[in-house]
Amino acid sequence: MTCHDKAIAEQVVLYQELTDEERAHVDSHITQCNDCAETFWALDRSIRKLGKIGEKRRMALIHPTEDQIIQFAIDPGLLTPEQQARIRRHFERENCAGCERIYWSVLESEKECTRELEEKSRTHFLQMISPVWRKPVFAVVLVLVVLQALEIREIVSMKRQIRSQQTAQNTRPVNTNPATAMPQTEPAKTAGPQAAESSQPNQEQEKTIAGLRQQLQPYLKPRGDAAYVLLLSTGRGGDTIPTAGLEGSKLFVVLQANLSKELGQYKEYKMVLQDNAGNVVKSDQVQVTQQDETLNYFVRKELLRPGSYTLQIYGLDSGQEHYLIQFPFRIVPAQ
Repeated sequence: MTCHDKAIAEQVVLYQELTDEERAHVDSHITQCNDCAETFWALDRSIRKLGKIGEKRRMALIHPTEDQIIQFAIDPGLLTPEQQARIRRHFERENCAGCERIYWSVLESEKECTRELEEKSRTHFLQMISPVWRKPVFAVVLVLVVLQALEIREIVSMKRQIRSQQTAQNTRPVNTNPATAMPQTEPAKTAGPQAAESSQPNQEQEKTIAGLRQQLQPYLKPRGDAAYVLLLSTGRGGDTIPTAGLEGSKLFVVLQANLSKELGQYKEYKMVLQDNAGNVVKSDQVQVTQQDETLNYFVRKELLRPGSYTLQIYGLDSGQEHYLIQFPFRIVPAQ
Protein backbone atom coordinates (compact mmCIF):
# COMPACT_ATOMS: atom_id res chain seq x y z
CA MET A 1 0.00 0.00 0.00
CA THR A 2 1.60 3.25 -1.14
CA CYS A 3 -1.25 5.67 -0.44
CA HIS A 4 0.05 8.81 1.24
CA ASP A 5 -3.16 9.39 3.24
CA LYS A 6 -2.64 6.88 6.07
CA ALA A 7 -5.95 7.68 7.76
CA ILE A 8 -7.96 6.92 4.63
CA ALA A 9 -5.90 3.75 4.04
CA GLU A 10 -6.82 2.48 7.54
CA GLN A 11 -10.50 3.28 6.92
CA VAL A 12 -10.39 1.20 3.71
CA VAL A 13 -9.35 -1.85 5.75
CA LEU A 14 -12.08 -1.15 8.35
CA TYR A 15 -14.74 -0.36 5.74
CA GLN A 16 -17.34 -2.75 7.25
CA GLU A 17 -17.21 -0.94 10.61
CA LEU A 18 -17.52 2.63 9.29
CA THR A 19 -20.56 4.86 9.41
CA ASP A 20 -22.42 5.99 6.29
CA GLU A 21 -20.64 9.36 6.24
CA GLU A 22 -17.21 7.76 6.60
CA ARG A 23 -18.03 5.20 3.89
CA ALA A 24 -19.06 7.98 1.50
CA HIS A 25 -15.70 9.71 2.12
CA VAL A 26 -13.82 6.43 1.49
CA ASP A 27 -15.87 5.73 -1.68
CA SER A 28 -14.90 9.10 -3.14
CA HIS A 29 -11.23 8.45 -2.26
CA ILE A 30 -11.27 5.00 -3.91
CA THR A 31 -12.32 6.52 -7.24
CA GLN A 32 -9.12 8.61 -7.18
CA CYS A 33 -6.55 6.27 -5.56
CA ASN A 34 -5.74 3.02 -7.43
CA ASP A 35 -3.79 1.51 -4.49
CA CYS A 36 -6.70 1.90 -2.09
CA ALA A 37 -9.12 0.64 -4.73
CA GLU A 38 -7.08 -2.57 -5.18
CA THR A 39 -6.94 -3.05 -1.41
CA PHE A 40 -10.69 -2.48 -1.10
CA TRP A 41 -11.62 -5.01 -3.83
CA ALA A 42 -9.18 -7.63 -2.47
CA LEU A 43 -10.80 -7.36 0.97
CA ASP A 44 -14.26 -7.59 -0.61
CA ARG A 45 -13.32 -10.84 -2.44
CA SER A 46 -11.92 -12.31 0.77
CA ILE A 47 -15.13 -11.48 2.66
CA ARG A 48 -17.26 -13.14 -0.05
CA LYS A 49 -15.08 -16.27 -0.03
CA LEU A 50 -15.43 -16.52 3.72
CA GLY A 51 -19.20 -16.14 3.37
CA LYS A 52 -19.36 -18.97 0.81
CA ILE A 53 -17.24 -21.22 3.03
CA GLY A 54 -19.53 -20.52 5.97
CA GLU A 55 -22.61 -21.23 3.84
CA LYS A 56 -21.15 -24.59 2.72
CA ARG A 57 -20.41 -25.56 6.33
CA ARG A 58 -23.94 -24.55 7.35
CA MET A 59 -25.52 -26.63 4.55
CA ALA A 60 -23.32 -29.60 5.51
CA LEU A 61 -24.71 -29.37 9.04
CA ILE A 62 -28.30 -29.06 7.74
CA HIS A 63 -28.19 -32.03 5.33
CA PRO A 64 -28.83 -35.46 6.88
CA THR A 65 -26.38 -38.25 6.13
CA GLU A 66 -26.95 -40.60 3.19
CA ASP A 67 -27.31 -43.59 5.54
CA GLN A 68 -30.12 -41.85 7.42
CA ILE A 69 -31.97 -41.07 4.15
CA ILE A 70 -31.67 -44.70 3.02
CA GLN A 71 -32.97 -45.97 6.38
CA PHE A 72 -35.82 -43.45 6.24
CA ALA A 73 -36.83 -44.73 2.78
CA ILE A 74 -36.61 -48.43 3.70
CA ASP A 75 -38.15 -48.28 7.19
CA PRO A 76 -38.59 -45.01 9.13
CA GLY A 77 -38.75 -47.07 12.33
CA LEU A 78 -34.99 -47.62 12.09
CA LEU A 79 -34.47 -43.95 13.01
CA THR A 80 -35.35 -42.08 16.17
CA PRO A 81 -38.38 -39.72 16.11
CA GLU A 82 -36.02 -36.72 16.23
CA GLN A 83 -34.11 -37.93 13.17
CA GLN A 84 -37.36 -38.60 11.29
CA ALA A 85 -38.67 -35.11 12.07
CA ARG A 86 -35.33 -33.56 10.99
CA ILE A 87 -35.39 -35.34 7.62
CA ARG A 88 -39.05 -34.37 7.01
CA ARG A 89 -38.28 -30.70 7.79
CA HIS A 90 -35.31 -30.87 5.43
CA PHE A 91 -37.50 -32.18 2.58
CA GLU A 92 -40.30 -29.67 3.19
CA ARG A 93 -38.36 -26.48 3.93
CA GLU A 94 -34.99 -26.74 2.17
CA ASN A 95 -36.39 -28.55 -0.95
CA CYS A 96 -33.07 -30.35 -1.40
CA ALA A 97 -33.15 -32.12 -4.77
CA GLY A 98 -30.06 -34.22 -4.02
CA CYS A 99 -31.45 -35.73 -0.80
CA GLU A 100 -34.87 -36.36 -2.38
CA ARG A 101 -33.17 -38.03 -5.38
CA ILE A 102 -31.51 -40.50 -2.99
CA TYR A 103 -34.84 -41.12 -1.23
CA TRP A 104 -36.81 -41.82 -4.44
CA SER A 105 -34.05 -43.99 -5.95
CA VAL A 106 -34.13 -46.21 -2.85
CA LEU A 107 -37.91 -46.53 -3.08
CA GLU A 108 -37.74 -47.48 -6.76
CA SER A 109 -35.04 -50.07 -6.09
CA GLU A 110 -37.18 -51.55 -3.30
CA LYS A 111 -40.12 -51.88 -5.70
CA GLU A 112 -37.94 -53.54 -8.33
CA CYS A 113 -36.63 -56.05 -5.76
CA THR A 114 -40.20 -56.84 -4.66
CA ARG A 115 -41.26 -57.31 -8.29
CA GLU A 116 -38.30 -59.63 -8.96
CA LEU A 117 -39.15 -61.72 -5.88
CA GLU A 118 -42.76 -62.05 -7.02
CA GLU A 119 -41.67 -63.12 -10.51
CA LYS A 120 -39.21 -65.65 -9.06
CA SER A 121 -41.88 -67.11 -6.75
CA ARG A 122 -44.35 -67.37 -9.66
CA THR A 123 -41.74 -69.03 -11.86
CA HIS A 124 -40.81 -71.43 -9.07
CA PHE A 125 -44.47 -72.35 -8.56
CA LEU A 126 -44.92 -73.04 -12.27
CA GLN A 127 -41.77 -75.14 -12.32
CA MET A 128 -43.11 -77.22 -9.44
CA ILE A 129 -46.55 -77.66 -11.00
CA SER A 130 -45.38 -78.25 -14.58
CA PRO A 131 -44.14 -81.85 -14.09
CA VAL A 132 -47.44 -82.75 -12.39
CA TRP A 133 -50.02 -81.41 -14.83
CA ARG A 134 -48.18 -82.84 -17.82
CA LYS A 135 -48.75 -86.38 -16.57
CA PRO A 136 -51.70 -88.34 -18.09
CA VAL A 137 -53.08 -89.15 -14.64
CA PHE A 138 -53.50 -85.48 -13.85
CA ALA A 139 -55.32 -84.91 -17.16
CA VAL A 140 -57.75 -87.75 -16.39
CA VAL A 141 -58.42 -86.41 -12.91
CA LEU A 142 -59.00 -82.91 -14.32
CA VAL A 143 -61.51 -84.23 -16.87
CA LEU A 144 -63.40 -86.13 -14.15
CA VAL A 145 -63.57 -83.05 -11.96
CA VAL A 146 -64.92 -80.93 -14.83
CA LEU A 147 -67.56 -83.52 -15.71
CA GLN A 148 -68.61 -83.82 -12.07
CA ALA A 149 -68.95 -80.06 -11.83
CA LEU A 150 -71.12 -79.94 -14.97
CA GLU A 151 -73.34 -82.73 -13.65
CA ILE A 152 -73.81 -80.94 -10.33
CA ARG A 153 -74.69 -77.76 -12.18
CA GLU A 154 -77.37 -79.53 -14.24
CA ILE A 155 -78.88 -81.11 -11.14
CA VAL A 156 -79.03 -77.77 -9.34
CA SER A 157 -80.67 -76.04 -12.33
CA MET A 158 -83.30 -78.81 -12.62
CA LYS A 159 -84.13 -78.53 -8.94
CA ARG A 160 -84.58 -74.75 -9.30
CA GLN A 161 -86.93 -75.19 -12.27
CA ILE A 162 -89.05 -77.77 -10.38
CA ARG A 163 -89.21 -75.51 -7.35
CA SER A 164 -90.24 -72.49 -9.42
CA GLN A 165 -93.00 -74.49 -11.18
CA GLN A 166 -94.35 -75.73 -7.86
CA THR A 167 -94.38 -72.21 -6.50
CA ALA A 168 -96.26 -70.92 -9.55
CA GLN A 169 -98.90 -73.66 -9.27
CA ASN A 170 -99.44 -73.01 -5.58
CA THR A 171 -99.87 -69.26 -6.07
CA ARG A 172 -102.22 -69.55 -9.11
CA PRO A 173 -105.91 -68.84 -8.08
CA VAL A 174 -108.49 -71.62 -8.64
CA ASN A 175 -111.51 -70.56 -10.81
CA THR A 176 -114.73 -72.50 -9.95
CA ASN A 177 -117.00 -70.75 -12.50
CA PRO A 178 -117.15 -72.90 -15.68
CA ALA A 179 -118.35 -69.94 -17.77
CA THR A 180 -115.33 -67.83 -16.94
CA ALA A 181 -112.99 -70.81 -16.97
CA MET A 182 -113.28 -71.16 -20.76
CA PRO A 183 -110.27 -69.74 -22.56
CA GLN A 184 -110.88 -66.69 -24.74
CA THR A 185 -109.33 -67.77 -28.01
CA GLU A 186 -110.45 -64.91 -30.23
CA PRO A 187 -108.76 -62.05 -28.36
CA ALA A 188 -105.64 -64.17 -28.15
CA LYS A 189 -105.63 -64.56 -31.93
CA THR A 190 -105.94 -60.82 -32.48
CA ALA A 191 -103.37 -60.00 -29.84
CA GLY A 192 -100.84 -62.53 -31.13
CA PRO A 193 -99.18 -60.41 -33.86
CA GLN A 194 -99.12 -57.33 -31.61
CA ALA A 195 -97.41 -59.30 -28.83
CA ALA A 196 -94.85 -60.66 -31.31
CA GLU A 197 -94.12 -57.16 -32.63
CA SER A 198 -93.75 -55.71 -29.10
CA SER A 199 -91.49 -58.57 -27.99
CA GLN A 200 -88.91 -57.88 -30.72
CA PRO A 201 -87.85 -54.41 -29.40
CA ASN A 202 -87.76 -55.83 -25.87
CA GLN A 203 -85.39 -58.57 -26.96
CA GLU A 204 -83.13 -56.06 -28.71
CA GLN A 205 -83.08 -53.86 -25.60
CA GLU A 206 -82.22 -56.83 -23.41
CA LYS A 207 -79.35 -57.74 -25.76
CA THR A 208 -78.06 -54.16 -25.68
CA ILE A 209 -78.26 -54.00 -21.89
CA ALA A 210 -76.50 -57.37 -21.58
CA GLY A 211 -73.68 -56.17 -23.87
CA LEU A 212 -73.23 -52.97 -21.88
CA ARG A 213 -73.13 -54.90 -18.61
CA GLN A 214 -70.49 -57.22 -20.03
CA GLN A 215 -68.37 -54.24 -21.10
CA LEU A 216 -68.74 -52.51 -17.72
CA GLN A 217 -68.10 -55.65 -15.68
CA PRO A 218 -64.29 -55.12 -15.39
CA TYR A 219 -64.88 -51.56 -14.14
CA LEU A 220 -67.65 -52.43 -11.66
CA LYS A 221 -65.61 -55.15 -9.97
CA PRO A 222 -61.96 -54.61 -11.00
CA ARG A 223 -59.26 -57.01 -9.95
CA GLY A 224 -56.89 -56.23 -7.13
CA ASP A 225 -54.02 -55.62 -9.60
CA ALA A 226 -56.12 -53.68 -12.15
CA ALA A 227 -54.56 -50.32 -11.20
CA TYR A 228 -51.00 -49.06 -11.71
CA VAL A 229 -49.70 -46.60 -9.09
CA LEU A 230 -47.40 -43.89 -10.48
CA LEU A 231 -45.58 -41.76 -7.90
CA LEU A 232 -45.20 -38.10 -8.88
CA SER A 233 -42.68 -35.69 -7.39
CA THR A 234 -40.97 -32.43 -8.36
CA GLY A 235 -37.89 -33.18 -6.31
CA ARG A 236 -36.38 -36.08 -8.27
CA GLY A 237 -33.95 -33.94 -10.22
CA GLY A 238 -34.08 -32.05 -13.47
CA ASP A 239 -33.30 -35.01 -15.75
CA THR A 240 -35.62 -37.61 -14.15
CA ILE A 241 -39.34 -37.76 -15.03
CA PRO A 242 -41.64 -40.48 -13.63
CA THR A 243 -42.27 -43.02 -16.40
CA ALA A 244 -44.77 -45.90 -16.62
CA GLY A 245 -45.37 -48.64 -19.15
CA LEU A 246 -48.99 -49.83 -18.93
CA GLU A 247 -49.61 -53.54 -19.29
CA GLY A 248 -52.66 -55.00 -20.99
CA SER A 249 -54.11 -56.21 -17.67
CA LYS A 250 -54.18 -52.71 -16.15
CA LEU A 251 -57.46 -50.79 -16.27
CA PHE A 252 -56.59 -47.64 -14.30
CA VAL A 253 -53.59 -45.47 -13.49
CA VAL A 254 -53.42 -43.95 -10.00
CA LEU A 255 -51.46 -40.68 -10.13
CA GLN A 256 -50.14 -40.26 -6.58
CA ALA A 257 -48.95 -36.71 -5.82
CA ASN A 258 -47.07 -35.86 -2.60
CA LEU A 259 -47.77 -32.32 -1.36
CA SER A 260 -46.16 -30.26 1.36
CA LYS A 261 -48.03 -29.24 4.51
CA GLU A 262 -48.68 -25.76 3.10
CA LEU A 263 -50.19 -27.16 -0.12
CA GLY A 264 -52.11 -29.94 1.66
CA GLN A 265 -54.32 -27.61 3.73
CA TYR A 266 -57.19 -27.42 1.22
CA LYS A 267 -60.30 -29.60 1.52
CA GLU A 268 -61.06 -29.55 -2.21
CA TYR A 269 -58.71 -29.64 -5.20
CA LYS A 270 -59.04 -29.33 -8.95
CA MET A 271 -56.98 -31.80 -10.99
CA VAL A 272 -56.24 -30.93 -14.64
CA LEU A 273 -54.47 -33.53 -16.80
CA GLN A 274 -52.90 -32.18 -20.03
CA ASP A 275 -50.90 -33.80 -22.82
CA ASN A 276 -47.72 -32.42 -24.37
CA ALA A 277 -49.78 -30.26 -26.79
CA GLY A 278 -51.64 -28.54 -23.93
CA ASN A 279 -54.95 -30.33 -24.58
CA VAL A 280 -57.00 -31.17 -21.48
CA VAL A 281 -57.31 -34.95 -21.22
CA LYS A 282 -59.30 -35.00 -17.98
CA SER A 283 -60.37 -32.48 -15.35
CA ASP A 284 -62.11 -33.26 -12.04
CA GLN A 285 -62.65 -31.83 -8.59
CA VAL A 286 -61.40 -33.97 -5.73
CA GLN A 287 -62.67 -33.60 -2.17
CA VAL A 288 -60.68 -34.84 0.82
CA THR A 289 -62.35 -35.72 4.11
CA GLN A 290 -59.22 -35.18 6.16
CA GLN A 291 -56.00 -33.26 5.62
CA ASP A 292 -53.51 -35.50 3.85
CA GLU A 293 -50.27 -34.74 2.04
CA THR A 294 -50.95 -37.41 -0.64
CA LEU A 295 -53.53 -37.03 -3.45
CA ASN A 296 -54.66 -40.04 -5.51
CA TYR A 297 -56.15 -39.32 -8.94
CA PHE A 298 -57.69 -42.22 -10.91
CA VAL A 299 -57.40 -42.13 -14.72
CA ARG A 300 -58.67 -44.79 -17.14
CA LYS A 301 -55.95 -46.42 -19.22
CA GLU A 302 -57.77 -45.62 -22.50
CA LEU A 303 -57.19 -41.89 -21.89
CA LEU A 304 -53.40 -42.23 -21.62
CA ARG A 305 -51.57 -42.88 -24.85
CA PRO A 306 -47.76 -43.03 -25.05
CA GLY A 307 -46.34 -39.53 -24.62
CA SER A 308 -45.66 -36.79 -22.08
CA TYR A 309 -48.30 -35.43 -19.70
CA THR A 310 -48.61 -32.83 -16.96
CA LEU A 311 -50.89 -32.99 -13.90
CA GLN A 312 -51.77 -29.50 -12.63
CA ILE A 313 -53.24 -29.13 -9.14
CA TYR A 314 -55.34 -26.16 -8.01
CA GLY A 315 -56.62 -25.49 -4.51
CA LEU A 316 -60.30 -24.49 -4.25
CA ASP A 317 -61.24 -22.00 -1.55
CA SER A 318 -64.67 -20.26 -1.52
CA GLY A 319 -65.15 -20.92 -5.23
CA GLN A 320 -61.74 -19.46 -6.19
CA GLU A 321 -58.95 -21.47 -7.81
CA HIS A 322 -55.38 -21.14 -6.54
CA TYR A 323 -52.61 -22.67 -8.64
CA LEU A 324 -50.44 -24.88 -6.41
CA ILE A 325 -48.08 -27.16 -8.35
CA GLN A 326 -47.69 -29.31 -11.46
CA PHE A 327 -46.15 -32.78 -11.94
CA PRO A 328 -44.77 -33.99 -15.30
CA PHE A 329 -44.73 -37.69 -16.18
CA ARG A 330 -44.38 -39.92 -19.24
CA ILE A 331 -46.29 -42.96 -20.59
CA VAL A 332 -44.33 -45.41 -22.74
CA PRO A 333 -45.59 -48.43 -24.72
CA ALA A 334 -45.80 -51.62 -22.67
CA GLN A 335 -43.03 -54.09 -23.35
